[in-house]
Amino acid sequence: MAARRTWMDPRLAIGIVLVLASLTGVWLVVQQSTRTEAVWSATRTLLPGETIAEGDVEQTPVRMPQTRERYLEGSTDPVGLVVAAAVGEGEAVPRRAVGQAASADRAAVVIDVDGALPRAVRAGTLVDVWTAAPTQEGFAPPEVLVDDAIVVGVLEDEGLLASAEAQLELLVPLDQTAPLLEAMSNEHALSVVPLAQPVGQAP
Repeated sequence: MAARRTWMDPRLAIGIVLVLASLTGVWLVVQQSTRTEAVWSATRTLLPGETIAEGDVEQTPVRMPQTRERYLEGSTDPVGLVVAAAVGEGEAVPRRAVGQAASADRAAVVIDVDGALPRAVRAGTLVDVWTAAPTQEGFAPPEVLVDDAIVVGVLEDEGLLASAEAQLELLVPLDQTAPLLEAMSNEHALSVVPLAQPVGQAP
């Protein structure tokens, strides 16, 4: 008597393959989510323009996707790096928040701003600087003079003879520093518009 030939239903085979693929995917996701990376985190709030010293950061094991691409790895020596964007205490230090030298692409400039500052403007805020040139009738329509300046500090006169102006210390892109200084020397009216909240400092 001839043996009966059995055939596997193709749909069953496809189903088995899909189940195995699903299980493999889940296993990979679990492995990825439990893998830790050592990154540098701030032990205090780091402000733009500061140079990182020993004790300002510490290594912290974290579980994050794409840690190496986004954050400063534990194998990198952070001492001597310059802060370009504010990092809150306890936060992992993003790669884009530090650089090799403050003078490499930005210059520190103190400006007088007409009128009250927006409440969102504080150390670490990104701002656009707007300027209005003086005319015989008053001032010309304002226009953006500096993009993405970083606020290092805010100084407002709170004395009895306080003026309507506030002073801001900014880190300004080098290619926009000369036009800003020229506008200041020509007594242009300057204003700032905040673009982003400081890191770890919600209003």
